[in-house]
Amino acid sequence: MAEEKENTEQQTQKKSKTLLFIIIGVVILMIIIGGIVAMAMLSGGNEDSQEQSPQSTPAPQNIQKKSLSSTSRQSDYMNIGPLYAIPQPFIVNLVTQSGRRYLKASITLELSNQKLQNEINAKATIIQDTIIEILSSKSIEEIATTKGKDRLKDEIASRINDFLIDGYIKNVFFTDFVIQ
Repeated sequence: MAEEKENTEQQTQKKSKTLLFIIIGVVILMIIIGGIVAMAMLSGGNEDSQEQSPQSTPAPQNIQKKSLSSTSRQSDYMNIGPLYAIPQPFIVNLVTQSGRRYLKASITLELSNQKLQNEINAKATIIQDTIIEILSSKSIEEIATTKGKDRLKDEIASRINDFLIDGYIKNVFFTDFVIQ
């Protein structure tokens, strides 16, 4: 009987030590994860402020093109680059259950440099097809808000930049945007 009580006490002590080590391990893990998240958030804020500040020396075009992320169109409205208005508006059906919603959008592209104009003219059909593909894949819920329109602009610029060589699309402007 006395031996059973000793075994039970030893097992209880082993379980409590194991539980203590598990709790300490979880706390340490949470502190590490919290530190990583805090560092990521702080470093992410610094990158945004650097992107918005003007650069003292212009970077080469190839480096600028590669540094653009898919979610960062340049919005420097004081130094607008050459503009290319796509001649005809886009009229596409939106993704709905009834299929009775459509979007009419006219788009103007801001180019990184003037010589990109020739490449845009040569690839006009590819650009129009890409934009139609993007627009027709959206639902009304995705593009009805301002954030949705900004995401749409980002996606259009990113997809077009994937196949441009002489420069890049700095920004996308909707000159007409009607959902019916």
